[in-house]
Amino acid sequence: MTFEQALELRSELGADATVINGGTDVVVAMNHGAIKPTCFLDLSRIKAIRKIDRENGHLILGAGATFAQLGKLHVRALREASLSVGGPAIRNMGTIGGNIATASPAGDGCVALLALGADVQLASKDRGQRWMPLVDYFIDYRKTALADDELIQAVRIPNNPRSRWYKIGKRGAVNISLVCCAVSQNEDKKTKLAFGCVGPIPKITPKASALLNGETLSPGLIDDVANLVAQEVSPIDDQRGSAVYRRAMCSTLTRRLLTQLMEDAPKGDADA
Repeated sequence: MTFEQALELRSELGADATVINGGTDVVVAMNHGAIKPTCFLDLSRIKAIRKIDRENGHLILGAGATFAQLGKLHVRALREASLSVGGPAIRNMGTIGGNIATASPAGDGCVALLALGADVQLASKDRGQRWMPLVDYFIDYRKTALADDELIQAVRIPNNPRSRWYKIGKRGAVNISLVCCAVSQNEDKKTKLAFGCVGPIPKITPKASALLNGETLSPGLIDDVANLVAQEVSPIDDQRGSAVYRRAMCSTLTRRLLTQLMEDAPKGDADA
């Protein structure tokens, strides 16, 4: 099946079709009774959406690119986030498109992509393709801007940012994040901070990011940003951790990652 044929089926079946590629999220949801699919639209054999290309200073990640593929990229935040997803078997099956479609607030790949300022490409048989900032794609808890007749086709990120990532969890890589954080800075010192598990959607902190933009990192500035981050996140208590702890860890991770950027040579990930 080609991607164009998949779009035709998506247009015909709409919300009745459960889109599946690696199945690492869909099968878990089925096992828990959260979804009861009537039919599947299987994209796993479409080679065109598994590619990773370079284009005009950006990387274009096909929606079917696996975490194992992304774990080999030079973009540090996305590489480390990808390597934190499950074990090798899960990374060989799970895809970045699936991570975005699931829209979990704990989506490690989504958090890294938000910090990198990613755009997502959505495609429809009747309306064609559209690019939108990933930050606008997430609407509410597991609700997105993806229409019933659309499929995620690709993701676009800068080719050579300075970026960092860290995740706090209970069992190393094979876990759900308690808190995760990613930071990215481009050549113009435009900086973005993003967090997971601190709200209903993967979240950027626009006020803290704006405080960093165009500024040279210093211990004083990093402290101000870390304090502001704690005011922008909105975590909850659950079985994995308290809101108080999560809020504190957001500040801690902000200090950690920004300090790493400050201390490292001012080079992009590809040059480091």
